[in-house]
Amino acid sequence: IFSEGGDAYVSNKNIYYYEEEWTGNGKQEKTLLRKLSYKKGKLAVVAQKTFRGYLNDSFSIDEYDGYLRMVVTRSKTNAVYVLDQKLKLTGKITNLAKDERVYSARFLGDTGYFVTYKETDPLFSVDLSNPKNPKILGRLKIPGFSNYLHFYGEDKLLGIGMDVDKKGDVTDGVKLSMFDISDSSDVKEIQKYTLENVYSAAVMYDYKAVLIDPEKNVIGFAADGNNGENYYVFSYNDTNGFECLMSETVNGNGYQSARGVYVDNTLYVVKGNIIEAYDMADYQKIDDLIL
Repeated sequence: IFSEGGDAYVSNKNIYYYEEEWTGNGKQEKTLLRKLSYKKGKLAVVAQKTFRGYLNDSFSIDEYDGYLRMVVTRSKTNAVYVLDQKLKLTGKITNLAKDERVYSARFLGDTGYFVTYKETDPLFSVDLSNPKNPKILGRLKIPGFSNYLHFYGEDKLLGIGMDVDKKGDVTDGVKLSMFDISDSSDVKEIQKYTLENVYSAAVMYDYKAVLIDPEKNVIGFAADGNNGENYYVFSYNDTNGFECLMSETVNGNGYQSARGVYVDNTLYVVKGNIIEAYDMADYQKIDDLIL
């Protein structure tokens, strides 16, 4: 595809390529969306559509039962669009969260979840079971915001973002939130954990920077604070909430943040030219390798 540069979402049957279109004064007004099908190694052009607004990331777009669902920011408001197989609009919700923008989104079957932010963190849930008539089910307002959402086991939604003070204009630190989504019309924040004096985490703008495994009960990511870059590992249970199992200084040189990956019961933290190994039984360092 010859284009000015955009992003892609790929379903089991189709490729959706989207790119923002800007005016001469640098103002974004609309997005061009192209749909390609692929079957047995053959590509075919299906449709294209231009719509008002922009997608926050590839988690804000999802194909389900032949319909495409999107959560977009439109100037000073936000919207939900549902498109058919030819990218014709079948249903929409507009004028959501005035003067805010979408920070994160996730879809699960007939339900979508998305976060907007200005001073508080409205977590919206939306019923998408009727493509012609999507409906907002509920909205939970809490301090702070979640830049990243991840389903965590049954009826749980994990959020990673920032906490804020009571005035709503100063971040207190990186925040982990666990939401109960068993009733999508009444979503609740049941636990939260704030890393004080930690003000940035790569997962907020790059989902590949986080290690999440609900079955192993592991949430790992690197974050920056007053003491430099640390790698954190958390577990979660409904009784004790989030528990910090590891907080270790990241070594190595590289333009990307540290990445974590495990093999069997060993966690490897990689940053630039250094790989560090930790025993996941107690998260004590085993060894390191300097490349």
